[in-house]
Amino acid sequence: MGFLMSAYYALESGTAPWGDYGHTLWNGFTEKSEEGGRPAISVSRTGPFVPPITVPFGRVLVTDDFRQNLLAQRFSGLSFEPVGYRKVVNIAWEHWDANAQEPAFYPETGEPEDYLLQGVHDEVMAATMPRLWAWSVAPTTGLQIQRSNTFRRNLHPGTDVARTQAGG
Repeated sequence: MGFLMSAYYALESGTAPWGDYGHTLWNGFTEKSEEGGRPAISVSRTGPFVPPITVPFGRVLVTDDFRQNLLAQRFSGLSFEPVGYRKVVNIAWEHWDANAQEPAFYPETGEPEDYLLQGVHDEVMAATMPRLWAWSVAPTTGLQIQRSNTFRRNLHPGTDVARTQAGG
């Protein structure tokens, strides 16, 4: 049996201007690899602007300043993994007209990801970018009843921050 929580907050990626183009500019994309036998997360994104929280393809990234604010709240169930910059492309899209129907320019190929894939890495800018962290919350299988706002109390891990396992 499920229960309706008195308060819960769902973290979702907002609607970016210019569709997939804006989504790519706002969030970038991440990769998880093995470095020295340990998993490592890296991001390719635009700079110099980095929003305090981004959600590239389901992974939640936060700036160090935002992480410090979260840590001060002492939320249980929330931890962080460091994120490295794989590629930083200098595109100051945050100065573009967000109400325009189209971005200020398109990649030559017309594909949104090519802002990053075909863009030139700016090492000087990369060195000045804010430190990023991936937020980590252990998944709980079956916590949320699919397509509802109902949660299974008996499966809740008892933490301030929880998430359901995909397909749960």
